[in-house]
Amino acid sequence: MNKKPKDLHTRKETIRKHIIRLLKENSFTAKEMSKLIGISEKDVYFELENVSRSEKLEVEPSQCNICGFVFKKRDKLTKPSKCPICKEGSISDPRFSISD
Repeated sequence: MNKKPKDLHTRKETIRKHIIRLLKENSFTAKEMSKLIGISEKDVYFELENVSRSEKLEVEPSQCNICGFVFKKRDKLTKPSKCPICKEGSISDPRFSISD
């Protein structure tokens, strides 16, 4: 069962273009974009990888909610599973935006 992105057919734009448009307007987590567009979080991360090749993708890094460690040097766009300092799994999602 294929879920079509909400309102995508009426706008005549691709998922990638929709993500670019959203990220130029505001910053979002992959989870927020997933809900807005109607695709899986995994698909959002796939699209973000491609968007980063053509646009200046800004990433507000994940942060440990327990000790405050910020994942500044992370190459992956996905959320880390555990903090390297306190070993806890309470991590904020990274936020994405596009700057001109």
